[in-house]
Amino acid sequence: VTGTLRYGAEVVENIGVRLKGEYTFRPLDRKSSFKLKFDEFVPGQEFHGLKRMTFNNTFEDPSWVAERLTYHTYRAAQLPAPRANSAWITVNGEAYGLYTNLETEDKRFLARWFADNGGNLYEERMSELVPGGEDAFELETNELVNDRSDLVGLITALDQASDATFMADLAGVLDLDAFLRYCAYEAVVWQWDGYCYTRFGPNNFRLYHEPTLGKFYFLPWGMDMSLKPYEQGLDVFDARGLLFQRCLASDACRASYRTALAAAADLVEGLDLPGRVDAWGAQVRPHVADDPRAEHDVGEFDATLATVREVAAGRVTDLRDQLAR
Repeated sequence: VTGTLRYGAEVVENIGVRLKGEYTFRPLDRKSSFKLKFDEFVPGQEFHGLKRMTFNNTFEDPSWVAERLTYHTYRAAQLPAPRANSAWITVNGEAYGLYTNLETEDKRFLARWFADNGGNLYEERMSELVPGGEDAFELETNELVNDRSDLVGLITALDQASDATFMADLAGVLDLDAFLRYCAYEAVVWQWDGYCYTRFGPNNFRLYHEPTLGKFYFLPWGMDMSLKPYEQGLDVFDARGLLFQRCLASDACRASYRTALAAAADLVEGLDLPGRVDAWGAQVRPHVADDPRAEHDVGEFDATLATVREVAAGRVTDLRDQLAR
């Protein structure tokens, strides 16, 4: 629908507004998540250099900080990930409450991280990289052209790769170093609802094919379940995504992953993640209490925040203990 954005004294009119979400989708009479598109009706219109904004209702993150912390950690590792903060949203003058303001993964986002932002961006649909599976991914750029030969090339290379030459077989279609670091940071943030360590099928990632190098990169998305354990522990060598499984079945790739994990532990040790949890938790706590549409109360917020802090504080030791096995 057509809407108007007001941010302080700033006003942007005639923008596109729609509801978003899959499992977290809520209709407008509840706590909806929103996508804004500034150039939907006015060509070239933008807001502070953005063409789109995304506001998540944070239904699956009662701490209101875990998703932000995950993207912060990926960015600190120089891995492509959205910027994020917190926002208070009103709709037609009515308070809708506290949200995560998440940078949309669009061409503006891609231009900040890659030499060429004109490639194909795919969103998973609980889809795996198997022969014939390319059409299950949702193409988010270049939709009218709909040329998926790049994704077919990645799937074919993975299908035909041997364990002995796995890294060389994938080198022409995938930035394997970036992928191994991507998985390492899924381990850092205990992301059991993503790709590398998924418990319920491939989820919460995007694939970008960068045209200059002709290689694929994984992008994190939907990280609201991170830093909140689903099981007692996370075995960092229990690969679930097919690409990651194939990597760990290769001696050379497994050794490279161990190196990536060790480097991740070293970097995270200097990030003071528990301090971030404390600071951002204090920032949002008064707004949690005031949120009229929240599906979690302050008691759940405090308990989840404590869990997130405990997990964040223990990640470096846990990773190093597992690497020492």
